[in-house]
Amino acid sequence: MATRVTQLEKEKMWKLYQKYGSIKEVAKKVKRNRNTVSRYVNEYEAAVNALCVVIDAQNT
Repeated sequence: MATRVTQLEKEKMWKLYQKYGSIKEVAKKVKRNRNTVSRYVNEYEAAVNALCVVIDAQNT
């Protein structure tokens, strides 16, 4: 049975992706499938970008 990806793992994957720039490398580090890492890195990136848009809108 597959284990669920926690919010902390998602954040860790995103931070590692920022550091290494490679989904394959991150997948090796966190011992997860590349598709899983890709999915959650993209999801986390979208959330970060959405937050930046909201903050920018509040500052104008």
